[in-house]
Amino acid sequence: MVVNKLLNIKEMNMKEKITAMLLLSFMMGCTLESEFSLPNDEEIKTELIGEWSNEEDGNETFRIEKNDDKTYTLTLNIMEEEKITAFSKTIKEFGIMNVMAKEEGKVKNLFYGFRVENNTLTYSEVNDALIENDFKSQTELLNFFQENISKKEFFINPVKLNKK
Repeated sequence: MVVNKLLNIKEMNMKEKITAMLLLSFMMGCTLESEFSLPNDEEIKTELIGEWSNEEDGNETFRIEKNDDKTYTLTLNIMEEEKITAFSKTIKEFGIMNVMAKEEGKVKNLFYGFRVENNTLTYSEVNDALIENDFKSQTELLNFFQENISKKEFFINPVKLNKK
């Protein structure tokens, strides 16, 4: 698993360390996480399908593929291929990616804002500092998004990726 390889950071060269930090930011940054997911009730967005690379280092890539009509497979390449399932949800015209990461046999939902313009994908973490209490249901999670998504501090740490 990727996390196990990342724990052996002394064995990595500098490029692998930089790639690891980028992908860890994507996978486990300080983005909002919950045991609950957003409702998965939207068709996939075809503009997300493809291979994306970091603006600063074109060698750092990940791929978004159609898994089925409502989910994507995100393939992260870091020493070995890691596949993660995700889906998108639009809330008040903002795109949200609900990433379902497995950790110790449990699914953890991670949330990122995204926007695609002119073959550039910008994703941002959803600021977990805005939550006051753990969510007790999917409804509470959805209400949190609907009540807070328009705040300027809702999305943090944007990263731009270019379509290959």
